[in-house]
Amino acid sequence: MPSHKTRYGTIRGMEVKEGVPTEHMPGETSDIYHAYAPFYDGSGQIRFAVLFAHYLLGDILPRHPVAGRRVLDLACGTGTLALVLADAGWQVIGIDRSPAMLAIARNRAQTVEPAFRPCFIEADMRRFWQTADRGIDCEWFNQVQPDSFHLVTCTYDSLNYMLTEEDLAACFATAAKALVSGGLFLGDMNTRHFLEHEWGEVEIIERPGFIQINRSRFDPETACSTMRLIGFVGNDDDGYERFEEIHVERAYPPETVAALITGAGLMIEAVYDCFTTQPISERTQRIVWVARKR
Repeated sequence: MPSHKTRYGTIRGMEVKEGVPTEHMPGETSDIYHAYAPFYDGSGQIRFAVLFAHYLLGDILPRHPVAGRRVLDLACGTGTLALVLADAGWQVIGIDRSPAMLAIARNRAQTVEPAFRPCFIEADMRRFWQTADRGIDCEWFNQVQPDSFHLVTCTYDSLNYMLTEEDLAACFATAAKALVSGGLFLGDMNTRHFLEHEWGEVEIIERPGFIQINRSRFDPETACSTMRLIGFVGNDDDGYERFEEIHVERAYPPETVAALITGAGLMIEAVYDCFTTQPISERTQRIVWVARKR
């Protein structure tokens, strides 16, 4: 097992991690949002999901239509994309490994009419069919089987959190198994250019009651960017609670991603510079992969 020099602790019930991993441990993404989840949307992250939903519905699907309206959203987070799709008439299942993020998604879904309410499941997107918790209150989820989704999405560089080719391939295999014949997979990934040259070393985000500091470091040998997220929660009168999380993303050459997608039984229809329908270039920051099940 790779060494992982991390110190764990708690501050008034909040999880803290200090230190940067000396070697990256694949798949350790389930608890990194434990403390950050309540502030995730408010720190500006919700904007990407809303923009991507409009991009998907307005640009991608008209060019790459599907035959039905059942969608599986991998790494759904707080559920923004799933909720927008549900509002547009889609039947949605969202899966994520973070209980804290899912709790927020499920709470937000209570405002949706039961007939269109997304179903949020705790599961590992590399092993969805083996790890999904089926003991939840969702009438139609237990009827869902492989080969039953018309669309599978995995957005906001969630695929970059897969730190080995094996894990990345497993995500594509999950998508392929879920899709009906002719169904569509859509996923985005940060590029090496972005992680190495565009992702600033230090970023500070201030909101009422919350301050977030991101410090990033790119390792050219592993093509991994390690971000140390430090959050302060509170106010000047009562003081602040501090938490830390470590987020690691790996950049993959496009040819590697293409080979893994086709190896999963998906046929690539398009590769876009994200939020456009233009081809990628050497300065592309985020790639959108569009592939269809044979």
